[in-house]
Amino acid sequence: MHTREPANSMIEYEARWRRALAPESGDVRATLVSEAAEYLGLSVDEVERSIERSAPELNEEWNRLVADSSDPSQVVRFYNESRAELFEQIAWHSTEPIHHRSLICADMAATLPGRDFLDFGSGIGSNALVFGLQGFRITLADVADPLRNFARWRCERRGVPAAAIDLKHEALPKQRYDVITCFDVLEHVPDPLKAVQSMRDALRPGGILFLYAPFGFDPERPMHIVHNDPVAAKIRSLGFAIKHDWDRQFPEYLNPCPPRPYQRVARSPLVNAAYYVRDVWLNGPITDAAVIAARRLVHGKRTPAPQDMPLSGNVSGA
Repeated sequence: MHTREPANSMIEYEARWRRALAPESGDVRATLVSEAAEYLGLSVDEVERSIERSAPELNEEWNRLVADSSDPSQVVRFYNESRAELFEQIAWHSTEPIHHRSLICADMAATLPGRDFLDFGSGIGSNALVFGLQGFRITLADVADPLRNFARWRCERRGVPAAAIDLKHEALPKQRYDVITCFDVLEHVPDPLKAVQSMRDALRPGGILFLYAPFGFDPERPMHIVHNDPVAAKIRSLGFAIKHDWDRQFPEYLNPCPPRPYQRVARSPLVNAAYYVRDVWLNGPITDAAVIAARRLVHGKRTPAPQDMPLSGNVSGA
């Protein structure tokens, strides 16, 4: 494991999060509640009551609408017919410091020349809003009409123009974006690898994908339908490389769930196939040692470069 470099404190990032989402009051929950009330034509009290009961209602809706989670049509129906998800998202975005990751990712992405940004699985738009306020051109992408429409309204209300892609009917454009974020999405998607491939193709060469997906069984969230990670072992063979310098910029308090920054790189299909053999079929400490020894022999290095170091059990880190 590498040691993370010092980063700003939770207090500083929380202050920035409040300035981004609640510039007038500094109260993120109150601002989100007010926005939802205005957008939905409800009273503040009605929105608050909906938030309070959103978690159990969301699970009830899932159990009622989805009999087979491997059926994409049932999953998509749930996200378009759910009345509780928007309110559950408000509760989550109001309280969890995990969302500070958006600020950190936007800071790093702002050092690159490109400014075309896609939020894949954009939810209620808070992540996109952070990037938009840093001067990025925003595209929201989601299967859920209620969330995507609210996210676009929130962005434009703050003076951040936002394009939108309905993932039910539209494919991502090819080589269009410089930065893509995909946070807490792939565990909800019946085919995560297909989603990652579509994001790869939507990135320009050298573009960055910030990815976080908490795969695993969660009894409180039955909509987390993918329990075993199908992506990490294949990420290099899909044409990505970890940006180790950026990987170290996330503060300790975001552990164990910081996003990982991957760069789309130009590789031949043959090299990507070799990565597939190495990372999927032959992953392990013995292979790691052999790869390191081979690199030393070929390149005449006493130690391999950090970006080339294989990590046993976590090949996405190489």
